[in-house]
Amino acid sequence: MLAFPLHGHRSPLIVIRPVVAFALTLVYVLFARSVSAAVSIEVTPETALLDQRLTIQISGLRPNAPVRVSAKSQAQDALWWRSEAVFTADDRGQVDLDRQAPQAGSYRGIDAMGLFWSMRPDKAPKGADHLSFAIADFSKPVMTEIGITDAGGATVSASIERRYARMGVRTLGFHEGVLATLYEYDHKAALPGVLVIGGSDGGPGAPGVAMLLASHGFAAVSLAYFGVVGLPPTLESVPMEYFQKALQWMRKRPDIDPRSIAIYSESRGTEAALFTAASDPAVSAVVARSPSFTLWGGVTAAHLPGKAAWTLQGQPLPYIANTLYPDFIIAYLWDRATGTPVRQTPLFLEDLAHATDPDKIAIPVEQIHGAVMLLAGADDQIWPSTMMAGRIMGRLRLRGHAYRDQSLTFADVGHAIPYVYLPTRGNWRDSPFAVGGTAEGMAKAQANAWPQILKFLAVEADRARLNQ
Repeated sequence: MLAFPLHGHRSPLIVIRPVVAFALTLVYVLFARSVSAAVSIEVTPETALLDQRLTIQISGLRPNAPVRVSAKSQAQDALWWRSEAVFTADDRGQVDLDRQAPQAGSYRGIDAMGLFWSMRPDKAPKGADHLSFAIADFSKPVMTEIGITDAGGATVSASIERRYARMGVRTLGFHEGVLATLYEYDHKAALPGVLVIGGSDGGPGAPGVAMLLASHGFAAVSLAYFGVVGLPPTLESVPMEYFQKALQWMRKRPDIDPRSIAIYSESRGTEAALFTAASDPAVSAVVARSPSFTLWGGVTAAHLPGKAAWTLQGQPLPYIANTLYPDFIIAYLWDRATGTPVRQTPLFLEDLAHATDPDKIAIPVEQIHGAVMLLAGADDQIWPSTMMAGRIMGRLRLRGHAYRDQSLTFADVGHAIPYVYLPTRGNWRDSPFAVGGTAEGMAKAQANAWPQILKFLAVEADRARLNQ
C-alpha cells in the first residue's frame, strides 16, 4: 500500500493501491487480470473529509458494456457494510457516478455518494452494531474499498481513506471545572468558537461534529455532561451552571474570539443549549437539531423516566414528566411481542396533552441574543421534534426575535439527521425503538443539512464580530 506524504506526514485522507498522482486529483491505475486496457479510477477531491462529496470517474472500460461497481467499509466493531451498483459504460468506455444513474443496485438515481450511504451490514458478527455504522474512535479513518468488475469478469479495486479531521487539527482535553475536548485548526487570528452539546447518549459528547467544525475553521469544544467519571452517571440532576462554565472557559482562551461563540446541540442537549443561550447574552447563535421547546424529565440507567434532568442553583428546574400511560404500555408490549420497533413519539405527545399549560415552562428562546437554527425530521419517532421546532419558531416570531432565525424540516427523516457520508440505514428492525426515516430520505438530508449548518455558523460568526 502506497501513501503520499503531505507536509512531511502520511496523508490522512487518501490511500490508494496502486496510485498515480496528478496535480488536482488522484488517479488510480488498476490493471485487471486478462484485460489489455488499463482501468483507472479518478477520485476528487484529493483529500476528503467525511462530510465532503466525492466525484468518482472510471475509464478504460469496454465501450457500452455493463460494469459492476461495489463498495465496502469495515466499522470499528469489525462489521462489514457493503453496496453495489451496475452501470453501462459510455461509447468511450467511461462511467461517471456524478452523471450516471445505475441500472440496478443498492441505490437509484444519479448520486456520486450513493455507494456510501446505501451500504447495508453483513449478518455477522452477531455482537456488532447492525443499526448504524459503529465509530467509537473518531480520530481513526474510515476506509472504503471500491471494486470494479467489467463485462469479462475481471475485478480490480482501490481503497479510499476519509477522516473527520483534516491534517493540522489540534486536540486539547481540559478538566477545568468541565470535561471537554477542544478541536481547532492551525491559525494566526482568534477563531470563532462553537460549544458542541450532544444528546442522550452521554459520554464525551459529539466529537465527530467538533472535529468537522474544526476542519472548517471553528474552534469547537465537544462537551461531556453526563455518563463520564466525575459527572452525573445518567441524564438526571445535571446543573445548568455547568454549561456556563464551559462558555466561560472558551471566552478566556486567546485562540477563541469571545465575540463569536455559538452553540451546536442535538436532541436532549438542545434543552441545555437553548436554556443556556437564553440566559447568556454573549452566545452569538444556536443550532438545535431535533429540538425541544421545553425541559423534560431525566432518564435512569434502565432507560425509564427519572427525576429532573436539569437543576439550577441546586434546585430542580420545572419539567414535563414522562408518564407510562396504560395505552403506551399495551402498545409497547405488543410491539415487543411482534418484533416491531417501539415508537416513543406518541408517549411525548400524550405527556404534552396531559401537561398543565406547558407553555408556562417553555424555554424563553426570545431572550437569545443571536440567530436560532432548528432542524427536524418529519418522521421523528423518538420525540415530536418537528412539532416542538414549530413551537420554538412560533414563540420567536410572536415575541419579535430580531435575528435571522430559520427552521428546516426534512421529509422521510427521523430523529437522527446525518452530517457525514456514511450508511444511512442498518437493520433497524433489530432495534427495540423506532427512529424513523428512510435510507433515501436521510441521504437527501445528509447532502442538505450539514452544508446549511456550516453556512449558518459562518454567517452568524461574521455578524457577531462586525456588530461588536
